[in-house]
Amino acid sequence: MTDLVTHAHDTRVVVVGGGIAGAVAALECARLGLRVTLIEAGPHLGGSLDRATLGDLTVDAAADGVPASAQTLAKLIDEVGLTDELETARDDELWLGTGPHGPAPAPAETVLGIPANPWAEDVRRHIEMRGAWRAYLDRVRPPLTVGRRRSLGELVSSRMGERVRDRLVAPYVLAVHGVAPEFIDVDVAAPSLNPALTRTGSLSGAVAQTLRPGSPQRRAPRGGLFRLVDALEARLRDFDVDIRTDAAVSQIRRDGDTWLVSADDADEQVPADLLVVAADEDTARRLLAPHVELPASAEPRPRPLDVVLVRLAGLDVPERGSLVIGPGPEPVTVRHISRTWPWIGEALAEDEHILRVTLPHSEASDADAVETARVAASDLCGVVIPPGAVRASARITYSRAAPASLLGHAEAVEGIRARTRTLPGLAVVGGWLSGNSLERVAADAVVEADAARHAVLWHGVDPA
Repeated sequence: MTDLVTHAHDTRVVVVGGGIAGAVAALECARLGLRVTLIEAGPHLGGSLDRATLGDLTVDAAADGVPASAQTLAKLIDEVGLTDELETARDDELWLGTGPHGPAPAPAETVLGIPANPWAEDVRRHIEMRGAWRAYLDRVRPPLTVGRRRSLGELVSSRMGERVRDRLVAPYVLAVHGVAPEFIDVDVAAPSLNPALTRTGSLSGAVAQTLRPGSPQRRAPRGGLFRLVDALEARLRDFDVDIRTDAAVSQIRRDGDTWLVSADDADEQVPADLLVVAADEDTARRLLAPHVELPASAEPRPRPLDVVLVRLAGLDVPERGSLVIGPGPEPVTVRHISRTWPWIGEALAEDEHILRVTLPHSEASDADAVETARVAASDLCGVVIPPGAVRASARITYSRAAPASLLGHAEAVEGIRARTRTLPGLAVVGGWLSGNSLERVAADAVVEADAARHAVLWHGVDPA
């Protein structure tokens, strides 16, 4: 055991990428005494857990909460001392702007947007009587092909019709995952749905059987989820992790059993016995290309997004839930974050609001992006927002990883990881492999870092 402890202290780890995957992987290695260097191209750690300042208030730029059921993140939050500061989001009521009369509350009893009762008033509001009659045919269709479709879009269209697919299922899937329902594997997204479909003989019956009461709660530390990043950084420094920001890695080389990592702004080559690549997909593939040919990822990849935050004053914004999703193949979304999170509302004046508007990425100027967001928010929120009401704004562009439920994703990741494991002392983590939820990213980073760390530590050490 003494030999193993000594070996751990002598083992050098370099983590490339300081998003949640890289920070978690670095922590997993550092807490066992390995010497860790964490290199991040941006000015600070966090990745999608970014922040934006609007006047005297700093808020989360994109991701702003985690499900209460997220066990890996709950342990992480507890480790960095933020559990007692968790605040629960206001009920996340969803509104859809795809119906004939504009935005309205999404149906209550659905799974992935598929309704349990097509005749329910909150369903007919979106798909109208014509859509309800078509969806009702699902109940009387012969169940000859029941349970045989993997594509969510194809399953919904064939059983309940295009209106259910286009007006109820597609908006949420497109807004959250950035891909159409045709590319979502229903057996991954809702594993119990196809078996229930086989038992009941109808898709609406299967939904009724698999419904879970209540909406999942989201939580975040009071003051913003980005506080988790700051606390993680402090925890890493407690373990003497060498954190280097504003340092884009330009090259990694192999010298015998050692990896050598070079950054653009330094002549130094940082040596590593274990290299953890926690960068985005394009960067990871570029750095690893000289060492291993990686199979392709599943397609399609979601397009980048522009997130525009606007701080408004001097108007009353009607109640429209906490998230409104617009129509179209690249829907705009509006989240009223000053109503979603109590601490934000408490920090604002009575006539102030903060909206987060998500748009398809464009090359427009920041001013033009803010103007586009203002117009879209006016439409989806049901109030004219004059230019003068925007007192502060911020724009952040970010890339989205594909969801774990993308058709072919699991098989593609298995092939990629099989190739990377042929190289000793290498682990590759990040949302492009784990899927796009923060919980999946963190949990995958723990598993992969632990496996790679174990292989490096026990190599050449007698367990006895």
